[in-house]
Amino acid sequence: MADRLIGRVQGFYKRLEKLDGRTEALLVWGFFSVLVFGVVLGMGTPTSGFHLVDDWEFAKYVDWMTLEGRSVADCLREAVGYDLTMRFRPLYYINRVLMAAVFGINLTAMSVIKAAEIVAAFVLLYYCARHMRCNMVYAALFSLTVLTGYQSAVWWKLGPQESYDIMMFALGFWLMLKWLRTGRRWYAAASVGAFFLMSIYKEPFILLLPFVGLYVLYEEMTGKKVTLSALFAAVRRRLPYLMALGLMFAAEMFLIVFVIGTNNYSYVGLDESVTLEQYAQAWALAAHTDLKWYVRFGWLFILLFLTYWEHVKKLGWEILLALSIILPQCVSYSKTAMTERYLLPAVLGFAFFFVIVGCNFRPLSGKRRIAYVLCLFLMLAAHGRVVLREAAYFTYRGESIRTMMESTLALVKGTDKKVLSCFAPNLEGNRTMYYWFRLQGYDEVFYWEEEEKKINRSFGPREDEQAAFEEIDVIVMYNREDRHWCYEPSLDLSGFTEKVCGTITMYVRD
Repeated sequence: MADRLIGRVQGFYKRLEKLDGRTEALLVWGFFSVLVFGVVLGMGTPTSGFHLVDDWEFAKYVDWMTLEGRSVADCLREAVGYDLTMRFRPLYYINRVLMAAVFGINLTAMSVIKAAEIVAAFVLLYYCARHMRCNMVYAALFSLTVLTGYQSAVWWKLGPQESYDIMMFALGFWLMLKWLRTGRRWYAAASVGAFFLMSIYKEPFILLLPFVGLYVLYEEMTGKKVTLSALFAAVRRRLPYLMALGLMFAAEMFLIVFVIGTNNYSYVGLDESVTLEQYAQAWALAAHTDLKWYVRFGWLFILLFLTYWEHVKKLGWEILLALSIILPQCVSYSKTAMTERYLLPAVLGFAFFFVIVGCNFRPLSGKRRIAYVLCLFLMLAAHGRVVLREAAYFTYRGESIRTMMESTLALVKGTDKKVLSCFAPNLEGNRTMYYWFRLQGYDEVFYWEEEEKKINRSFGPREDEQAAFEEIDVIVMYNREDRHWCYEPSLDLSGFTEKVCGTITMYVRD
């Protein structure tokens, strides 16, 4: 029975491999386009509106350009300059300001572009796997393993940088593989350019550059005995490319550590105020939540590998490559562990070893190969369920916020009524309220400070202005359905009528 099943699967693989390049490309682009756009359009994420998180920045830049009359160049200088006092993400803010200049607060158009980035990332990762000697099925599995799961929030969220960065990594790596196969130098130059654009978009992706350099040496050493002289010879053959990556990595890390500083990276490194028990608790929680399917299936894959122990001992290079991706990310997120979008790019290391290496591991055969591949598909199925659940919640939450904002605007626009926003400590929620309502021609939003029991303006030229509770006509806050909920504001709501808008609750004065 097992032999018959293996025969059928092998026959299917052979038929796929006989496809010409153009047919394969059409099939791959079509499959991933239908997958990504089918999920985001089917679940309604592009039309769900603001989410009281990073997307408030688009409203801020539109406010600057329209209400304050600033030029695009002025907005770019301020946004990038301010970010460089805390982080190293210049291209990210250039992109956000330009998107706001082109699309305004049309988040639907931006969501379509985000989904297109994900499709491109899927396809490029697929072709990377093909160049690493995977058949079509295993290449698709690699791509899906990297981008499907809790990290799939980057398919629809407009704040995360990971969608662009994983696309640029895949482009740079694909170009590098083309260079290694063909020897054409322009591929190498274009690859370095793609990695540079990746590295100035979000800092954790800078840590992928050592992996890229190691992979170049790995390809050079394939089929050769690993000795110091052979290794030095490999370095000499690829020295210009390795030097370009090394200088890029060194310069950017120098800027982050010695110029910008690391104090604003709350998730990075060791902290004397954090106990070992707290570190352990953070990772234990992640292992039971967003990392759970990688952990559970990872142990199964390892156990299957260990049945070939004598062969596994020869995978030193491959293990080193996987760890060169995973360990730096674990150190970076040591205090908070990795959740949701922060699984990227670490999951690349998992997928590289257990899909690229695992599926090409020749001793793996018979029933054990069937079990191994079946586990990969089962893990993918579990992550697919996560994608649909998270997309549904994202849409529900966005629609809740839109209903609240539009209902509130209908009550107060053209009047002197005041709105009280109770989204602190999520200041992004309060900022969304400030900029969105200003763009609608209303500027009487105040903010509740729970610890001080004060009602302040908090933002803009009137930030020091306060109001009495008796002056407030509409109050908005999270309810327990919202993941940002953390407390009930200590306000007397007896004179208000409650209106529930999904994950948000409005209180309108009687």
